[in-house]
Amino acid sequence: MDIEFEEQYRIAQAYWSAGDFEAAAAAAWRAHDAVPHDRRGKALLAELLCYVPGTITADRAAALLRLLTDPEIEPECISNAGWILLHRTAELPEVATSDFEFKNLAARLENLHLALTLLRESIVWNHAAEQSLTRLRRWLLTAGQWGRYPHLVDALAAQATLNGGAWPFDDRECALLGASQGSPISAAYLPIRADAPARSTVKSTNAVTRAVAQQYERWPYPDWRRLTVWGRECLPKVIRKRDPDSVEYPPVDADILVAGCGTGRDAAAVALTYPDARVTAIDVSEASLRYAREQCAVVGAPNIQFAQLDLHNVAELGQKFDFIQCSGVLHHLPNPEQGWSSLTAVLRAGGVMRIHVYSRIGRLPIVGARTLIRDFLDEPISDDLLRRVRQRLLNHTISKWAFRSRDFFSLSGVHDQLLHRHEDPFDIPRISQALNQLGLRLLCFVLPTPDATARYNKQFPDDLLHRDVKSWLQFEKSEPLVFSGMYGFWCRKPL
Repeated sequence: MDIEFEEQYRIAQAYWSAGDFEAAAAAAWRAHDAVPHDRRGKALLAELLCYVPGTITADRAAALLRLLTDPEIEPECISNAGWILLHRTAELPEVATSDFEFKNLAARLENLHLALTLLRESIVWNHAAEQSLTRLRRWLLTAGQWGRYPHLVDALAAQATLNGGAWPFDDRECALLGASQGSPISAAYLPIRADAPARSTVKSTNAVTRAVAQQYERWPYPDWRRLTVWGRECLPKVIRKRDPDSVEYPPVDADILVAGCGTGRDAAAVALTYPDARVTAIDVSEASLRYAREQCAVVGAPNIQFAQLDLHNVAELGQKFDFIQCSGVLHHLPNPEQGWSSLTAVLRAGGVMRIHVYSRIGRLPIVGARTLIRDFLDEPISDDLLRRVRQRLLNHTISKWAFRSRDFFSLSGVHDQLLHRHEDPFDIPRISQALNQLGLRLLCFVLPTPDATARYNKQFPDDLLHRDVKSWLQFEKSEPLVFSGMYGFWCRKPL
């Protein structure tokens, strides 16, 4: 054990809980300096940089660059900090208008390792950076200068592959791309994609399920490459922290189900966090499962059993599970409670679920943004339509909420966030009612950040286990966007 690391790690967490983000980031960097390869230290630093990217300082550029290619760190967590740093140091100005300015910018980025690595490793989810780079890309194409900057154009092509071709372009660019088809600059606009199947092959009699499956066949979601995993855990110990009064816990080699695994991110996280467990992952989309198999092998989580299966038909597996994780799925089902019931039926007595579902209150900004694109909603969905949706919202200040979401910066994310085939969000009373109907016991709600957790604990000191529904309802009313991502909670099936 490194004493300096442990002390700074503890200090960073304490400052974050207190809401002092600059001090938390400084302590996290000191912990990282003490033991640069410690997984927990890197994970804490990455999470802080994701939450408060503006804490980055110029002296940390080299360390940030190393983290961007670290196999144990999700690059999207820290990429925003990199673009903020490049803007702050004027390496990437927000405005360039003349040939002279564009030429200088292109020459600078051609050999700027941090900028090229950011483009190659992570979707750009910084609005100012996207605007600057989109203008630069347009100049490279329309001025015929792209051949002079091969490293930059190659990095822009890598970015287009990551974001699915999300950046907008105008009619002139489109015409020039037609004449440049197959060239490196063309790849910087439109990535080469595998053809999607003509229709989904999932077995389901429900039209909503078939439509959702078809969406993910064409636009698998989420896009991901690597994961930030804090370290290995023992599932019984994790559950004991949330249910200390119980005497029954699942075995270390538990049978785990990831229901609606999508492209496999959650399945990989579960498999890496609980390496002694046996993991099964199901989804309705074969394209998503194909992505999942490939990526899970890349991150070192290959021992997962994948199956294309409608969640409602999970009993066809002929198996019972000790732990079920279902994140971002139930609210897309034709009847969320019915799907939840199907999962409960295959959960062993004493088994535990971890659920994430949309908050109706937290989704209100999405509802508002959809009013700005109402005229698009009846059009057939295509890559071009998704780019037009992004362009429309980029031009409205009312939609600035979108710039804080990673989903807005890739085509599959835009589809999932704004044009999903079906969405049925929850509120806290609905969650409570469903738990009662399904015979499940709430173990705890999960807050998204340490500072939010500290605020809850201060407001409700008698609910340190975070399981009082009335307190959670009151807390969401006082902080309506605290669950703007999703509600997260753990529940248990009685013995």
